[in-house]
Amino acid sequence: MANEVFETLTSIEKWTKSADIPAHARAKIKKELEKAKGRYRDFDPSGIKSIEQKRVYEALVKKGGDLGKKLNKKSEMKDQVYSYLRYANAAYFDFMNTLTPLNSGIRFFALTSALFIALSPQFLGAAFSLVFLVPIFLGLNALKKRRAAGYTLAMLLLPVSFAVSALWLRFGYRVLVDYQAVLSETVKATGKSPEVARLLITVPPVFSLLLLFAAGYMAYQLTKARDMLI
Repeated sequence: MANEVFETLTSIEKWTKSADIPAHARAKIKKELEKAKGRYRDFDPSGIKSIEQKRVYEALVKKGGDLGKKLNKKSEMKDQVYSYLRYANAAYFDFMNTLTPLNSGIRFFALTSALFIALSPQFLGAAFSLVFLVPIFLGLNALKKRRAAGYTLAMLLLPVSFAVSALWLRFGYRVLVDYQAVLSETVKATGKSPEVARLLITVPPVFSLLLLFAAGYMAYQLTKARDMLI
């Protein structure tokens, strides 16, 4: 079976050399083009077995065919060319069944979000936490749809998650060095029993460690998965 995707990439490479486009746009296109050529140079479409993968490949070939007919428009095509290259690079991971970093990143984004919403009100207030509900929802939805905007929204949560984790860890250190005093303060401030207060001062610092790990691992996995997003 002919590698029609690589044929399209070759046409794009020729177009890139002659098109009158801004330097920054040319650099972006060349970067994506080189990655795509490296991935599809030895790609064998006959190895595609699943129905979903065949559907993705057929859509990619169709997009490439439509794009090839318009490449004579030169500069007006730069956005469509870049979009196609992003799509081609993302589709490659479908064909190779290597979407694990993306799937892991989505799961850890959800875990990070839940821990952040649970732990942040104590120090930052409930209103601050609620402000992040919309970007969290939009980010999860975008990542599930393989949109690059999801990565940006997920990264917005990273610094505030680290900050909340650090605040709770500092509190946890105080609990370690002056447990009885912190316990007494918590009982007086909350009106709860010592048993409940004990949970209030010991459980959140433990969860803050989990938040620190979840946020870092989310960032690591989603950064690995950036080329899987369109």
